Amino acid sequence: MDDNKLIYAIEERIGQPDLFTGRKEELSYFERWADEIPVKLSRSTALLSRRKKGKTALVERLYNIIYTKNGPLVPFYFEVKEGSKWIVDFALNFYASFISQYLGFKLRDVNLCRTIKSLDELNEIASKNGYKAVSDNIKLFKDALKDKDMVDTIWNNAQLAPHRIASVTGDYIVQIIDEFQFINSEIYWDMGRTRVANDLAGSYLSLAESKVAPMLVTGSWVSWLKNIIRGQLPGRFIETELNNLKEEEGLEAIYNYSIITGVPVSDDVALYLNKLVNSDPFYISAIIRSIYKDKDLTTVDGLIKTLDFELRRGSIYGTWMEYISRTLSTVNDKNAKKIVLFLSKNREKEWTRQEIIAKCNLPYDDREAENKLQMLLKGDLISEGSTSIRYKGMTDDIFYKVFRYKYEEEIDNFPLEKILDEEREKQLMEIESLQKEIKSLKGREKYYKGHILEYVLMKYLKFEQYKKENAMLKDKVYNPVQGAEFARYQEVKPYKVMLEGGREHEVDIWAKSYEEGKDLFIEVKSWERSISKSDTEKFVKTVEDRRL
Repeated sequence: MDDNKLIYAIEERIGQPDLFTGRKEELSYFERWADEIPVKLSRSTALLSRRKKGKTALVERLYNIIYTKNGPLVPFYFEVKEGSKWIVDFALNFYASFISQYLGFKLRDVNLCRTIKSLDELNEIASKNGYKAVSDNIKLFKDALKDKDMVDTIWNNAQLAPHRIASVTGDYIVQIIDEFQFINSEIYWDMGRTRVANDLAGSYLSLAESKVAPMLVTGSWVSWLKNIIRGQLPGRFIETELNNLKEEEGLEAIYNYSIITGVPVSDDVALYLNKLVNSDPFYISAIIRSIYKDKDLTTVDGLIKTLDFELRRGSIYGTWMEYISRTLSTVNDKNAKKIVLFLSKNREKEWTRQEIIAKCNLPYDDREAENKLQMLLKGDLISEGSTSIRYKGMTDDIFYKVFRYKYEEEIDNFPLEKILDEEREKQLMEIESLQKEIKSLKGREKYYKGHILEYVLMKYLKFEQYKKENAMLKDKVYNPVQGAEFARYQEVKPYKVMLEGGREHEVDIWAKSYEEGKDLFIEVKSWERSISKSDTEKFVKTVEDRRL
């Protein structure tokens, strides 16, 4: 869907909507999944990835796409937040959020989608606008609330509301529940919050199979959510993991963040950064937005210093330490660090429990080792292997460096200074290797020059500040016509035209101006020869002959 026409019914936490980069394949998959709900073909699905990988941005964008389409499918988004809650308060919040968003969709009222109203207010809105099924359901829920001791009944009425209303009205509802794993750890049966509802996810055993109100749940603690789904909701969810961006999407993200934040990134540094972080969207964002006081992303040395800061003190370090600290405090065993470091350092292969016990010189029998390894697995510090007795290190090189910098001196008495020297040398070798690779691959070099320049130009044209500051755009245009001026553009996109004889031709960039006669057409080429007069005349004729 064209971003210019998108209605942002819920505020996307990514911030500036244009920061959403890539994920074309994943978004297309979930759009098809959502489109198939009204024909009852879609199954409940779990989207798994660690924090800040982009899953919340993806499901929030999906919500806004569904809202904008205004079809038979009604989106409902709810986040299960950390922090202990009495189940009655949780049920009320869940229920009021759903009814507010349902009415917000039906009445095309964005404020209702973003603001949770009281039950009385919602009942008044529903009654006033003729939504009797909603009014009846609100009355049912309010009756259940009269006896606060009947917590099962209260939760049952809240949980069933999307399915019940969809069944009565003929609508279809997609329930997007973010951070679903916390439903088993943060909700309590009693007001004093002494009895955790550690099997509450199991109450969705039947509802997860609903064809009129299927679920899309997400989780930042991957193994934890997998355990819940496989243990309490077996066979109810399709599991899908959100991986890093594709290589070209990673580069687009780097240029995107650079343009929006105003942080200069040279072309070679963009390539090296993308390679060093394996196109991870969080790492890209963290480095470009790093608070490192000497940040300079126009040189390789500046990139390495900024990355070093992020690995030891910045937001990358802080995010991983959230996982590490929480998990290690649960395991509560000094040997846990040794296991994580060993598996991370030797992450190219899988290891059996007995091999791990021997290599790490652990004082465990097989059963104790399994218990410790399962806790580390649940905390996403290690990965599961191909069988139940095999484990492996996280394939994430950045995680390994964060963990190594923090704990290797404690575990192996290896000085931090030597560790840092080793890792910096590896980084320089990786960069040198990439330089040779790019130099030898002419086709790839042309891709970077052509595709990425095209992407950068489109971004410059889209953003308001660059529409006003023509000099910045001119800096990106090769050999501009003297005196050329750039207007403000309402839409920027590739544009396909039909030529004589029915042939189709795509103009790389069409910037549609707010002013009549000032549209801008750009063709991006990476040729060894100079552009000739005939090349230019051919392009002009193509544009003039376009059939709008």
